[in-house]
Amino acid sequence: MFEIRIYIILIITAIFAFSCGEATVDIPLDEGDVIHYDGANISAPQISEGLHESTIRFESRDLLPFQGRILESIKFHITYVPDDLTLRIYENGRLSNKPQTLLYEERLTGTVANSWNTFDLTEGLMIAGADLWISLRYQINETQMVIGCDAGPAFVNGDWEYSGLEDNWSSLRSRTNNQISINWNIRGLLSAL
Repeated sequence: MFEIRIYIILIITAIFAFSCGEATVDIPLDEGDVIHYDGANISAPQISEGLHESTIRFESRDLLPFQGRILESIKFHITYVPDDLTLRIYENGRLSNKPQTLLYEERLTGTVANSWNTFDLTEGLMIAGADLWISLRYQINETQMVIGCDAGPAFVNGDWEYSGLEDNWSSLRSRTNNQISINWNIRGLLSAL
């Protein structure tokens, strides 16, 4: 009986940790030369088999202080490394809740599991007047913990996800009925001023 109570308490604690409400306040993106929404890595959510993209989105208004700067590298925390991990960077206007124009795509090799990884773009991208989406695309054959996350709560654009099974873009919060409220551990590193 005692073991069952502890187990129930642990489950309730885990659900509470991942079910905080959506944060709608603006956050400062200008921590030096890094743009991101996440905090320290704590884990990675379980993602079902299939094609996925774990993505963060920076709206054009949030990028105004960085216009003209060059996106040089992407830093991310990964728990499990799929065979076909690909970095994708998109842009689009504010009226769409899915990326539209693919600006950059490269398959990632040499990625280390359970670790932060930094990938230098072969050609930097200038921050312009459009929304910017930084995405890690992968295919998995079974449920896995792939892209790392913080403890949440999720910021509005910190937990975008594409599901090949559903063939749509959504926040992870929406996809999990607000049971998981995190920010992906994905960061953009900008050129120095």
